[in-house]
Amino acid sequence: MRLLITILIGGLLCSSCGQNENTIVWPNGAKSAISLTYDDGLSSHVNTVAPLLNKYGFKATFYPTASSPSLSEENEKWRQLTLNGHELGNHTVYHPCRKSESGMDWVKDEYDLDNYTIEQIAEEIRSANAILSEMDGSHLRTFAYPCSHSFAGGESYVDIVASIFPSARVSSEVQTELVKLPDLDLHKIPSWAPHNHEADQLISYIDKIIEHKTFSTLTFHGIGAEHMKVSQEAHEAMIRYLDSNRDKIWVGTVKENVEYLRSKRE
Repeated sequence: MRLLITILIGGLLCSSCGQNENTIVWPNGAKSAISLTYDDGLSSHVNTVAPLLNKYGFKATFYPTASSPSLSEENEKWRQLTLNGHELGNHTVYHPCRKSESGMDWVKDEYDLDNYTIEQIAEEIRSANAILSEMDGSHLRTFAYPCSHSFAGGESYVDIVASIFPSARVSSEVQTELVKLPDLDLHKIPSWAPHNHEADQLISYIDKIIEHKTFSTLTFHGIGAEHMKVSQEAHEAMIRYLDSNRDKIWVGTVKENVEYLRSKRE
């Protein structure tokens, strides 16, 4: 009998430990978390997305390329975005990608990552940081790999990114399997990049995050305009869904969510 009790207690303790490793209680009592991210510094981000997020009280991470026309032409709107608590993340200056990859014919030769050196991509990343710091006064932000490519001149620059940023995001137009929290690489945080998808598809992805009790991100580009767009209607329906499920999924910037996750891992 004494042995049976010991086994039962041990089993309960192990079960509890396993749950603690895999389940984190996020703010508001949520068991999952998401970061909404917006790439390339598009005009729709400051004119359509920001007002909607502010309306619902959500904070997001914007990854503008430092050479984005909107960043210079609508500079005050971008500055106001940071004052409202949103994160400006680093997405390099010129958005270099590997032209040798499938579907990358649009990449200009001068911004072909295959022709970059490690020193070049490092310098471009640091230059983007300097430009963004002038806008938001921050020296700590997260990074998003352009085109999700992490090799320059055939050599990985992940270690450089890890030495500068607390975390980094990759992305894919194809939904990849969600990663359990203990296995999540904070310098390759996965993300799904929807393109012309409807509200029910966006909501379905959110439901998967809730079901798996994990943290993931969404990568948007144009909202109602520009490239790789998602309609304003689908985007707003997704925001309303997140608003109605605050007790199930926490919405925060990449920087905030990673800081929170690190504090729970320690």
